[in-house]
Amino acid sequence: MKREVEKLLREICFTVKVEGRIVLKDYAITTAQFDLLQRLYFRGPMKMVDLSQSLGIAKSTLSGIAKRLETAGYVERKRGIDKRVYMLSISEKGKKIIDSVIERRVEFIGKVLENIGEHRSRELLKLLEKLKEEMEKCRSR
Repeated sequence: MKREVEKLLREICFTVKVEGRIVLKDYAITTAQFDLLQRLYFRGPMKMVDLSQSLGIAKSTLSGIAKRLETAGYVERKRGIDKRVYMLSISEKGKKIIDSVIERRVEFIGKVLENIGEHRSRELLKLLEKLKEEMEKCRSR
C-alpha cells in the first residue's frame, strides 16, 4: 500500500504542477527560472550560495539564471552586509508570475473538488491534513 500512496501523491503533485505551469506560456521564462522565483517567493531573500544549494544547481548556472531574471525585472540582486555576498529577492513583477500560477492551480483544484462534492471534499481535506501532520512527525525523528 505504501508504494501505491507514494505513486498517487507523486502523480497528484505532478498534475497540479503541470496545470499551474500552463500560465508560464504567458511569460518569457523557463522552468528553471520559475523554480528560482518560486523559491524566493516562499522563502524570502536568499544568498546566492544558499539558493544554489537549495535548488541543487551549480553557482555558475544560478548566476546566469539570476542575471536573466534581473534583466527582465523579476528579481533584484543586492550586496549583503558582507560585500562579497549577493542577496537575491523577488520583485513585485516576479511575484505576479507566482501569484498567477497559484491562482491557476487553485482554480484547477476547485474544479476537481466540485466534481467530488462538498462532503467528500471536506473528508479529503481532513485526511490530507492528517497525512501532512504525520509526515511532519516522521521527518523530525
